[in-house]
Amino acid sequence: MSDTREIIRAFLDSQSTLALATVNAAGQAEVAPVFYVSDEALDLYWLSSETSRHSVNLTTRPAVAATVYPTAWNWNDIRGVQIEGEAQAVRDERIRERMLQGYLAKFLLPSSFDAIIAATTLYVLKPQWIRWLDNGVTFGYKTELDLS
Repeated sequence: MSDTREIIRAFLDSQSTLALATVNAAGQAEVAPVFYVSDEALDLYWLSSETSRHSVNLTTRPAVAATVYPTAWNWNDIRGVQIEGEAQAVRDERIRERMLQGYLAKFLLPSSFDAIIAATTLYVLKPQWIRWLDNGVTFGYKTELDLS
C-alpha cells in the first residue's frame, strides 16, 4: 500500500490540473478544471473565487469527485487517479500560506496575478478514496486506497 501511496503522490506532484465534480442546488453534476497542489496526506488544494459555481456548490454539498490524468492518445498510456472525498474552504491562514508557497512554486504566475490570488479562497479536497489506474502496467490495471 505504501508503494501505491508513493506512486500516487509522485503522480499528483507531476500534474497540474484537477477536474473537480460538484453537485449544484438542483442536483445536477458540474465539473471544473482547477490548478492544484497536493500535500503528503494526498489532500489537494486550489484557489478559487467564492462565487464560482463549484465554490458555491461546495457550501451546501461538500461531497465531490475528481480526476487527474495526462493527455493520452494510446490505450497503454492511460493513467491517472479517480478521487472521492469532501471539499471545503480553508480558513487557517497558516495552511493557506504554506500551500500558497507550494502553489506559486509549481505555477509560474506573473506578478500581475498577485491581487487576484490575494482575493481568492483556498480550498481543499480531502480524499476518502483514491483509485490509481495505469494501462502501462496492463490493460485495466487499478489499485485503490481507502483513506476514510
